[in-house]
Amino acid sequence: MPESRTAALAMCFTAGILAASYCSPLGWLTLGVVVGGVAVLLARRSARPGIVILAAVFFVGAAWYGVRMQVPADDISRLPGIRAFDGTIAADPDVREDSVRLLITADSAETWAGRRDVSGLVLINVDPQHDQPVTFEYGDRVRIAAHPYSPFDPTNPGQFSWKAYLQRQGIYACASVRNPTDITILPGDAANPIVSFAYAAKHYLSSCVSRIHPHREATVIIGIVMGTYSYLPRATIDNFSRTGTLHLLAASGFNCFILAFMVTWVLKRLRFTGRWIVPITLCALGLYLIAVGPKASIVRATVMAGLWLLAPPFKRLPNIKNLFFTAVVVTLLMNPSDLFDVGFQLSFAAVWALITASSIIERGLRHAGMLPDARKQSRFHPALRWVVGELLAAGVATVTVTFYTAPIIAYHFNYISLVSLPANIALALGVYVVTAVGLASLALAYVPYVGICLGWFGTKVTDAMLGVVNYLGSGSYSAVYVASPSLVVIIGYYALLYVALDWLRSLTDER
Repeated sequence: MPESRTAALAMCFTAGILAASYCSPLGWLTLGVVVGGVAVLLARRSARPGIVILAAVFFVGAAWYGVRMQVPADDISRLPGIRAFDGTIAADPDVREDSVRLLITADSAETWAGRRDVSGLVLINVDPQHDQPVTFEYGDRVRIAAHPYSPFDPTNPGQFSWKAYLQRQGIYACASVRNPTDITILPGDAANPIVSFAYAAKHYLSSCVSRIHPHREATVIIGIVMGTYSYLPRATIDNFSRTGTLHLLAASGFNCFILAFMVTWVLKRLRFTGRWIVPITLCALGLYLIAVGPKASIVRATVMAGLWLLAPPFKRLPNIKNLFFTAVVVTLLMNPSDLFDVGFQLSFAAVWALITASSIIERGLRHAGMLPDARKQSRFHPALRWVVGELLAAGVATVTVTFYTAPIIAYHFNYISLVSLPANIALALGVYVVTAVGLASLALAYVPYVGICLGWFGTKVTDAMLGVVNYLGSGSYSAVYVASPSLVVIIGYYALLYVALDWLRSLTDER
């Protein structure tokens, strides 16, 4: 399919979600009927039924968002006077230094009027005050002696809304448990074996990394490989954020690329044929997605990587823009409210920047003499040439992504990092090494001497990365705090950016 058609489908589906979010159900329904009617009239005149398809996609996007955002009548958040409720742990427990978060799928609740069947998700925060071990696993049937409550709205305008974030995940109720004894494990196990296997692999990887690395370095490596920073100190997270490198602690396309590359390399060394390499790699990517969780960035990366791997067996030439727009539709089909999540916006904006603008900016910098010509590097050793090339590529990618994501970061986080460029360039090669070390720990952590050497090497590289992040992030002028720009300002910024890139492209094309 031509990329223009895929782009049109993705844009219409996204427009439907936006219409449904800003209008009442009657409003977007009326708008969909009007758009559909106009499309039919245009189709009759121009004989282009594709317009009708686009109108239908718009209507489906609006309807899908409206359906997904409706709170079911039997949702546990609608039932008052709950003293306790039963349910199943629906995801891998999020174990932190001082608490544990559990996501429960509720099925029944005990009220003053008796027991009632319910549905819905409840986020439980277990904050033990005693030295009692907290051991829960995915799939456990549990009874929670707590009263669910609705998440709170932010107290000041413009603050991050925890309530809105949870609602986008389909969570409308929370509960707090001070004593782990208020959670009783019931007989039965509702775990999906595939999901359990993915979580077991995740825990095994964490244990392998922790076995051969000190605690501080192990938490960073696990964070980069698995896309979590629950164990990191708040000061370290703040420094990653201020240096514009927090995205390194989020699972994304980079992680999928490293995983697919390593799995493919191992399978080829084991003499697997092409007919087996693709399905095994796809299974590895699927298990990685389950282990990390259905975050927008990793869903996008998995979809794009999976379609890219499937193209050669089906004798198709992959088009990166088609893969991008397909990933938009698939991600929003899984959860249409992800469109308003900062992770979705940053992930897709960054990838679109790399697809469309990275080569333009690179040509412009080379034409201005700010990047060395590749032919002038031929006298260097191939390994040194590769290092220089990777550093230059990281610099160009960082500049490009910064241009595209700066308004989004300013809108959601109210700051712009002034050290993002040197920080990302300094960490570019280290991320490759740390990710590879983390994944290699699965097979080498228990191998005598080899595991020790791998741990020593990973520790040194991680220490160097932390040194750069903490040094640059602790500076007084590492980031500039700004007010959230308005929608008009953001649209104007991207319009000017498009004009500037178009001018730069025409200039380099003429040259």
